[in-house]
Amino acid sequence: MKHEELMLLPQKSRITSSHSGGMTHVIQIHEDITEPSNWSDEFALINGVGEQDTIVLDLCTPGGDLYTAMLFVRSLNSCAGHTVAILGPEVASAGSIIALSCREWILDDTSSLMIHTSSYGIMAKDTDIFEHANFSRQQLKRLYENVYRGYLSDEELSDVIKGTPFYFDAEHIAERLDSLQEYRAGLPCPCGDENCGKPPVEDQEPFDDMPTLESIIEAAVQAGVTKALAARDAKEKKAQKKIVEKPE
Repeated sequence: MKHEELMLLPQKSRITSSHSGGMTHVIQIHEDITEPSNWSDEFALINGVGEQDTIVLDLCTPGGDLYTAMLFVRSLNSCAGHTVAILGPEVASAGSIIALSCREWILDDTSSLMIHTSSYGIMAKDTDIFEHANFSRQQLKRLYENVYRGYLSDEELSDVIKGTPFYFDAEHIAERLDSLQEYRAGLPCPCGDENCGKPPVEDQEPFDDMPTLESIIEAAVQAGVTKALAARDAKEKKAQKKIVEKPE
């Protein structure tokens, strides 16, 4: 098969949706986070859901493109629905930025998180490289303070920007997420509307009582089965109406 033909093959969607009350959309990110143009469907979905809907990000990624992560942060911060991150055995770099931009998290014993500064490779004049480095450092500082503050201490934030990586296993992630929830509970809603209707962090479920991945999948399957049975019953009733009894 020619390369041109391969490019025309449809790509498998990362999105699975189910309906139970509101819509639940699961976005599976089990790959490198590539350039923004490869994630247009995911951004459109997150930006378009309603208040009764839920976005679940199932994450297992080594990270990737910083600008894609920034666009995920923007979409997740403005998302009208509820946002949940499922942390897999590897959630690193840009993946950690996306994960901590959600409002709720699900862990298991294999969950891990890695935070570090970003790296750049550019070919340019030395003055351009210097200016780009200064600009990138300030850009990263704003992003990291927005995403990681409350999860990392001020000293750790400074160390990350300077180049120190931080690794967390499931136990330490759970402890840090408790601190992050407490920190965010004292922040005003980003929308600026005190009556926007989004529950404050302190009113959410305790971390230990959060739903598991299995329960989310079970609810989605049950909703699908219920929908399929309802469609079958409707079809049978419609078929029965078409039956005309012949006179004896």
